[in-house]
Amino acid sequence: MREEKGKVRSRKNYRSLIIFITIAVLLEVVSAVQYYSTHNMLEAKLEEYVLREVMVKSLRIRALLADAESTIKNHQWYAEQHLQEPDTMPNIARRMATLNTNIDGAYLFFRPNYYPSKGQLYEPYVRQSDDSIIYVQLASAEHHDYTKTNFYQMCMRGDTVNWTTPYLDREGAKCVVVSNCMPLHDKKGDFVGGIGVDLSIEWLNNIINQRHFYPSSYNLFLSPEGELIVSPDEESVSSEKVNQVIELINDSTVAREKTKTGRCKCITFKDTDGKLAYIYYSTMRTSPHWQIVLVCYDHEVYGDLVSLRINIMLLSLLGLILLGFLIWRAFRNMNRLHQVEMERERIGSELRIAKGIQMEMLPTMGTVYQQRDDVSVCASLEPAKEVGGDLFDHFIRDEKLFFCIGDVSGKGVPAAMVMAVIHSLFRMATANESSPSRIMQIINEVSCHNNKTNMFVTMFVGVLDLPTGRLRYCNAGHDRPVIVGRDELPVIANLPIGLFNDFRYEQQETTLGAGDMLFLYTDGLTEAMNSTRQQFTQNRMMTILNTSAGLSPEELLAKMSDEVRSFAAGAEQSDDLTMMAIRYTPRNEEPVLDETLTLKNDVRQVKQLNEFIKSVAEQLGMDASLAKKLRLAVEEAVVNVIDYAYPPGIEGDITVRAMANNQRLKLIISDEGTPFDPTEKALADTTLSAEERPVGGLGILLVRKLMDSINYEYIDGKNVLTLRKNLTKNNKTE
Repeated sequence: MREEKGKVRSRKNYRSLIIFITIAVLLEVVSAVQYYSTHNMLEAKLEEYVLREVMVKSLRIRALLADAESTIKNHQWYAEQHLQEPDTMPNIARRMATLNTNIDGAYLFFRPNYYPSKGQLYEPYVRQSDDSIIYVQLASAEHHDYTKTNFYQMCMRGDTVNWTTPYLDREGAKCVVVSNCMPLHDKKGDFVGGIGVDLSIEWLNNIINQRHFYPSSYNLFLSPEGELIVSPDEESVSSEKVNQVIELINDSTVAREKTKTGRCKCITFKDTDGKLAYIYYSTMRTSPHWQIVLVCYDHEVYGDLVSLRINIMLLSLLGLILLGFLIWRAFRNMNRLHQVEMERERIGSELRIAKGIQMEMLPTMGTVYQQRDDVSVCASLEPAKEVGGDLFDHFIRDEKLFFCIGDVSGKGVPAAMVMAVIHSLFRMATANESSPSRIMQIINEVSCHNNKTNMFVTMFVGVLDLPTGRLRYCNAGHDRPVIVGRDELPVIANLPIGLFNDFRYEQQETTLGAGDMLFLYTDGLTEAMNSTRQQFTQNRMMTILNTSAGLSPEELLAKMSDEVRSFAAGAEQSDDLTMMAIRYTPRNEEPVLDETLTLKNDVRQVKQLNEFIKSVAEQLGMDASLAKKLRLAVEEAVVNVIDYAYPPGIEGDITVRAMANNQRLKLIISDEGTPFDPTEKALADTTLSAEERPVGGLGILLVRKLMDSINYEYIDGKNVLTLRKNLTKNNKTE
């Protein structure tokens, strides 16, 4: 019996040892994967830094050279207009040198004997020396015959003259310079000379030594032929190291690594001190096509990562010791593990219920507003986990489509809770508000209150006026929507919601045309990844959108979802994916009635209004009851304009236009008075007594009850209030 128990114990110990060894191996594999993943991340970040450095330095160099080129061009024309005035030429050179402080020397040169009075060669040269301007006639057949220079020959042939490789100008600027010039022609178009400037390369030294990513890193500038232009001073980097770098770059047999972007080249080497280092270099895309070189050292780039790996290995060893103890304890805690599993199943069940509740909070994901023929909307949300932090919403109020899309920072339950709050705040803010910026302001102020978790939300809010196609919108750090088949909407870079409660959001507006479709999405679309960690990318999304202009919103979202699934090829979804498509299809029906009445802001003219509405009702065949309600609604709206639109004593016009087709009547009331949106005013609470109820709100409540819809817009300096009434059989006389 004891022997049998010993065998059982031995088998258990053997299994424990196998488990222990397996876990040890897995920990080491995880550590290695973390190391190489982080190494690749740092390598990519280094390349990003290098490209940014190259771009910044290239732009600074190009900006200075372009400024000098502009100075030459600006004076080239003036010199050609005054070729008959040789004494004017020094003044032109002096003007170039004084107007552009970056120029160290400015000059003009002419064909031999072009100015007989000035000698065979004439080259007025002006240079800056401290705070003074020095003028010399530089050319002479003995010391400086400019006709033998490449500049002169190229100008004479009409070739493009690029910036030179730096050289020591002993006669002119008295320092190392780069030069450029342009040809001069007379009125017949014949070559007569040239005009140019010299720039000291001292500014290149300032650029190259200005800042570095790492303490030991340094920059070089090389010519297109690989010759040294500028290098750090000897105190910081020895000439041996500089020469080694130049030799490696110019040696075609040295292996070069391809960077991820292909914008620069990389060489790995050991310097003269035996330290491992990297050379990143790239050529400027525009003239003078210099090579910008960045050298950095491995111990500074990846030194912290190596220390981190050692620490991780030590921690892993400690973890293995603790793991051995836990395995020993595991045999005594099987029941507890079983309870944990049951608890996990319970949590999973609750999360599935929470997902259902979250989905029910959002509008139907299929095409909605089928009862309308001027807009169609389709939206979809695919959470990466049981619950997610993406949200969208849309509804129609007062002939306006209110819609939003958002993405909460983080994932899982915390993000889902914030999502529910933001969704509720959107509904609350849009109850009586039509300005996207004010809606965003309200949501932000409430979200910032007691936001101890520092979670934030990127969000896009839009308000589409259905009668006019006017789209007002406000973007809070969210991805820019796209007008399908055209381009992205321009957006202002407002901050995300939840960061600063005093941030003021700016809104923008545009106009959608008939048939335009707006596509909105979260970054779960463009950042969707396949099994090789490649992203779906915005370019791929835009390619699909550019070929989908004729699809319906529902078809577009289905197509985009299929493309994402095909791209992912079964890879696990890493982020919530939300999309929304809105197609604007305004009605264009033949009117059966279109009449206009213009009134003054005088209550005595209400009688004319009533006669006008009575005539409209009779032409449309309305019964007496409906005509009375129509007159009451329009009178209430117009009297409100008469009383409040214009300051006391100021006379103004009020225009009432009645338009109708076989289905609906539209009354447009416009004035040029003080901007006021009656639809944003809270409705009166009729459940309160007359003493408890505040003044105001009854008029708009009456208009809402009598009309099928109302809509306000402030367009071209005018208040435009539109009232609509559907014309059904019950509204007309039988």
